[in-house]
Amino acid sequence: MNCSDREQKRVRLKQFLKILSEDPSLRNQNGQKDMRPLSEILMVSGYRQCDDSIDMAQLLSLLLSKIGHASGSEDMMEYIMRGGKVEDFMSNDTSSRFQG
Repeated sequence: MNCSDREQKRVRLKQFLKILSEDPSLRNQNGQKDMRPLSEILMVSGYRQCDDSIDMAQLLSLLLSKIGHASGSEDMMEYIMRGGKVEDFMSNDTSSRFQG
């Protein structure tokens, strides 16, 4: 991967995270305190960690699969980048929207 590709991915990720930070469906509106530790999330997902780093895209795809969602992290990112909301993505299987 050359520097230009890396920079494009970095910019796209930054945009995605900004959009996520502004998504009202992700706000802790009721003071919920049911955040799970990362170690538990890794165990539940079946993620196989090879070193000290965690591929968050792979982890998210595993979690989506665990709950029966046919879409993966790339589908979710594309959906969100096109103006969709996380809540809508989670309540609908959007994988068919990105095929073909």
